[in-house]
Amino acid sequence: MSTLRLIFLLLCFSVAFLPASAATLPAWLKFWKGKDAQSALKPIPSLTLGAFTGGTGESARHSLVKELNSTRQFRLTNVDPDFTVTANSVGGRVNGRLVDRTGKEMLDRTYAAPGLDENLKAFADDLIFAVTGKPGLATSHIVFVSDKTGTKQIYLCDSNGQDLQQVTHHGHGCVSPTLSMDGTTIAYTSYANGFPVVQVLDLGQGWERTVTDTPGSSFGASFAPDGERLAVVMSFLGNPEIFVTDLNANSAACISDSTGAPSSPAWHPDGQQVIFADDRGDGPRLYVTEVPKSNEAEAKLIRWRTGYSFCADPEFSPNADSVAFTARVSGELAVVVKSWPRGSSRVIQKGGASHPSWSPDGQYLCYSQSGTLYLHHLSTGQRRAILSGHGQITEPRWMK
Repeated sequence: MSTLRLIFLLLCFSVAFLPASAATLPAWLKFWKGKDAQSALKPIPSLTLGAFTGGTGESARHSLVKELNSTRQFRLTNVDPDFTVTANSVGGRVNGRLVDRTGKEMLDRTYAAPGLDENLKAFADDLIFAVTGKPGLATSHIVFVSDKTGTKQIYLCDSNGQDLQQVTHHGHGCVSPTLSMDGTTIAYTSYANGFPVVQVLDLGQGWERTVTDTPGSSFGASFAPDGERLAVVMSFLGNPEIFVTDLNANSAACISDSTGAPSSPAWHPDGQQVIFADDRGDGPRLYVTEVPKSNEAEAKLIRWRTGYSFCADPEFSPNADSVAFTARVSGELAVVVKSWPRGSSRVIQKGGASHPSWSPDGQYLCYSQSGTLYLHHLSTGQRRAILSGHGQITEPRWMK
């Protein structure tokens, strides 16, 4: 038996003798993977697949089992399950239903996308959300930069590195992509005019436009949770500053006061704060600014101390209890996660890993390392390469 497994069993044995009234784990237990200790002890809901009828019912069953196994959100069993799934599938169309052990209906929905796999991915995500209250990953997408064609272009893939699409074809290249929360729109930095300008691309309708018509450069955009605003670095006032631009009103308001070189803004999930990196001559550090509710109000800016002298690419976790960022550790780039607004930090991956981005459920980080796109499960520490051999992959961002 491995040492780690023995420690875990001893901890579980000790917890079994805690008083029933104990509301929290004792301090001596919290060292075990920090915040992951409690989640590690939480039982995984069990689920069984009942009848799958219709001409494509058996194919639907196999596809759903594959999707659910990859999520690690359920224990599939036929013995006393917590939940039961049934479905009817004809011609790829799926009507899926979920009930709990008492027979209470929790989900009844029809999926009518053109492809069976697409419908089953949506069904799997809805099952996860109905049971856990957290979004699934099957229908989520990751946007990133690759130089496979000889110039840097924007690409899109699913959370397994599949369904790969090239979404830009600009002769001068594109960088710094970001996805809206619903995955329908991409903002990125284009060099079509010889200098950086932020463009917005609607993936469904195909239209594309420049975010602002102000002089100077704009780059490093990030969608607000509402999808109607962007945080953008703009230099039309001279020195680069972080601005919030309203995509509907085509207006912009400065929210930073920098004497350096701000970059890589990212939103707090509540849409009221923006975190960004700023190099004021001593290496990039992280700052957080409030987004005023009106253009007349003054933004409040603070430096967020991380314990590292080089920090870039920050991003809040979906539940806003942590920030992932790139730091320099022992002379090389690494992915680090630190509790927000204060607390401990831990190095997730060394060896040149950079530009971390959270999965919608907060359980994974994606990042690039040596030109490869990785997924890293934070509780187990396991990681896997989901896309390699596709040029140099950089700047991944996961749809929230």
